[in-house]
Amino acid sequence: MEYDYIVVGAGAAGCVIASRLSEDPAVRVLLVEAGGSDRSLIVDMPAALPFVYASKRLGWHYQAGPEPYLDGRSIDEKRGRVIGGSTTINAMIYNRGNPLDYEGWAGMGLKEWSYAHCLPYFRRLETFSGGADQWRGGDGPMRIKRCEADHKLYDCFLRSGEQLGFPVTKDHNGYQQEGLHIAQAYIHEGKRWSAARGYLDPAAQRSNLHICTDSLVERILLDGDMAIGIQYLQNGRQLTAHASKEVILCAGAFNSPKLLMLSGIGDADELRQHGIDVLAHSPQIGKNLENHPGVNLQYATERANSLVSELGPVGQVKLGLNWLLRKKGLGTTNFFEAGAFLRSSDRFDYPNVQFEFLPLTRQLKNGRLVAIPGFQFWLDLSRPKSRGRVRLQSADPAAAPNIVFNHYAEADDMRDMIDSVRLARRIIAQRAWDSVRGEELAPGAHAQTDKELEAFIRVNTGTSYHPSGTCRMGIDADAVVDSYGRVHGVSHLRVVDASIMPRIVTGNLSACIYMMAEKISDHIRGKTALAPSSAPWFNSATGRKAS
Repeated sequence: MEYDYIVVGAGAAGCVIASRLSEDPAVRVLLVEAGGSDRSLIVDMPAALPFVYASKRLGWHYQAGPEPYLDGRSIDEKRGRVIGGSTTINAMIYNRGNPLDYEGWAGMGLKEWSYAHCLPYFRRLETFSGGADQWRGGDGPMRIKRCEADHKLYDCFLRSGEQLGFPVTKDHNGYQQEGLHIAQAYIHEGKRWSAARGYLDPAAQRSNLHICTDSLVERILLDGDMAIGIQYLQNGRQLTAHASKEVILCAGAFNSPKLLMLSGIGDADELRQHGIDVLAHSPQIGKNLENHPGVNLQYATERANSLVSELGPVGQVKLGLNWLLRKKGLGTTNFFEAGAFLRSSDRFDYPNVQFEFLPLTRQLKNGRLVAIPGFQFWLDLSRPKSRGRVRLQSADPAAAPNIVFNHYAEADDMRDMIDSVRLARRIIAQRAWDSVRGEELAPGAHAQTDKELEAFIRVNTGTSYHPSGTCRMGIDADAVVDSYGRVHGVSHLRVVDASIMPRIVTGNLSACIYMMAEKISDHIRGKTALAPSSAPWFNSATGRKAS
């Protein structure tokens, strides 16, 4: 099989790249995905998110650990193995990141990744329910909805933040991110709007785009230092496909470095340990792993005050029928309809902690996650200092990679997490909660000292499923790829996904990945980049307007 481009991985980046490249009818594109179809009611229904997470068919089911700073625990790391990738199984939350994230990238020498250069591509990818303006798009493939947030506990959350002195920002993906906000989500007409819906479905019927599912890519084929194709396994048969122009890895922060290493590109000593011939020594592949570590704070409330009152046996039947027949009601929500980007202390000149508010709470009972009357905050660190790594467990392509995050290896991260828990408690202490606030369930009123809070954090830390940085983009000698994802030391090979982020962004990663793929797809096609934006933005570091 001969193609111009082979794209590995049908997640956010892969769907964008395959769709944009195949817009040229003279170009032949192969998109290869390890998983299968995304057609499923539990995928389409936003409220069915817990069932999607639990599905054995839809995910890779990777574990990170043992984590040396979490008492040797392992952490579940959910990644989509399905058409649409992780956009098919994620919580559908749309956050672009803070403008200072992209200004930071530009400050690392990646001038074309400043906020002014990225904003036009954010606008191009989206159709926002709030309408187009100088920050927001109105005719892009991804449908973005401002959540309704009409339950009274969402209002308690927003009002309590105001009472503590924080702003409620009108559009946290517009002029100002910092503050509390009503959330935005990849939901359209009551259904999940994934990368497959936005990019792949409109392109799937093109004769020059071949989509190959249930196909595990085992390695990249190289001729000397040039990528020429892939070897993959489909239905028990080992097959090859060749690319005359490029092989483009869009397999994510775990699987893109894994594939490079399986192909002989990586740290020479580590590759030799697995009997892999070294074709290109690139020791930073798999290093620099970042994520957003976090914990849940949980509170009890009267049943009538919590969404649990609407989710009993009768309520669940009503929810399902209302969604199936009308695409209305609670079936259309991911429940994360309010959030915040705040600073846990005055030491920061940017929002260093993200909150996601849920008007119910869940606890593990008899091995099952059960909703109980209450509410909870998920809070995570937006820019932790600790770094992890991804390595091979073996030379077997079917083996999961060896992942360690090293959360809290840097003591500052634990300090920031403790401060963030205290900040959440200050928000809950405001008078807006007086009529609904019950007992603190986690960590519990007994945990007051730094030592007690640290113990709670080490036992309960999970992640927001935002791995990045393992094939870092940069202009320095240690960078894995250049400013357009081209792998150093190997021609005709590119990486486009969260692994190339030079620094993790302040928020959920999918919006940034779509933007990066849109921007790089223009470069691959030889198109002139969109003109930089002159839209102003709120600079958290100075407290003033920037442009």
